[in-house]
Amino acid sequence: MSAQAEILQLHGPLTIKTIANVRDILQVYLQEAASLSRSLVIDVDGNEDIDLTLPQLLLSAQQTANQAGIHIALNKPADGNFLAVLQRAGLLSGDRHKDSFWLEGKAA
Repeated sequence: MSAQAEILQLHGPLTIKTIANVRDILQVYLQEAASLSRSLVIDVDGNEDIDLTLPQLLLSAQQTANQAGIHIALNKPADGNFLAVLQRAGLLSGDRHKDSFWLEGKAA
């Protein structure tokens, strides 16, 4: 990860009702990170109302970032409601390498 990173803080409800706005903001941050050759760090407040649309969006963002050569990471390991959604959705495989995006969190 580069010494500098764009940091996107996601707070407030992160559900199907708000995910289009979150997507638009995330796209701007991805474009900014790409134009400045920086990493993108996403800070998710695990205490917020979160549904499956957030992990789906983050998986898509991760794929887009990888294609653009941008390193993307969570600021901290998923916790609270965010972790519960990942578990209920079956997105945690038990394989440390596969789950590292969700469970390691690599702060800038």
